[in-house]
Amino acid sequence: MKTVWRLLAVFALLVVVFLGFVFSGIYDVAASSQHRGPVRWVLRRIQHASVERRSEDIQAPALGDPAQLRLGLIHYHEMCVTCHGAPGVPMSEIGEGLNPAPPDLVKKGGREEPGEMFWIAKHGIKMTGMPAFGPTHSDEEIWAMIAFIRRMSKMTPAEYQAMVQEVGLEPADGEPAAPEHHEHEHGEHEHHPEGPGQQTGP
Repeated sequence: MKTVWRLLAVFALLVVVFLGFVFSGIYDVAASSQHRGPVRWVLRRIQHASVERRSEDIQAPALGDPAQLRLGLIHYHEMCVTCHGAPGVPMSEIGEGLNPAPPDLVKKGGREEPGEMFWIAKHGIKMTGMPAFGPTHSDEEIWAMIAFIRRMSKMTPAEYQAMVQEVGLEPADGEPAAPEHHEHEHGEHEHHPEGPGQQTGP
């Protein structure tokens, strides 16, 4: 019986310590500072295991059809470049300020599992800047984005720009403007060559 009471006492003590930590405000939640080692490791492992488990039965359709890539480019250009960048286009100041930092899909997108990428794009990741596109996009549109991301990792900046112009999209922030608009774009943005957020990282 004494053992039971001791275990209950230890459990109660742990609860008190935990609640004390929660309400103390000791842990720094600022996005400008990284999570500490153990916390970072735990959060990454939880995310990886969660995505892997929930995406293991997802079967990717055929990826890479030209029409699919054009559709994927349109959605990626409008929604993803800000945080993930593109060939020759760095992530924006918003992306630089996120914590955890968004993955560089130009470098890593071609190495990720398609099913996992689809699940993340459809459902998002809690407590990060990654939204869920499932409520606003069809599976076909999300797979098109995944197809484009995988192809994008092999594209040069010039190839990306040509594709953007081909589908009639406006250059994203940080992209060189199309030749016919270069003078106009320069005139609009020449007073912002190096904003404060571009001088330092997160």
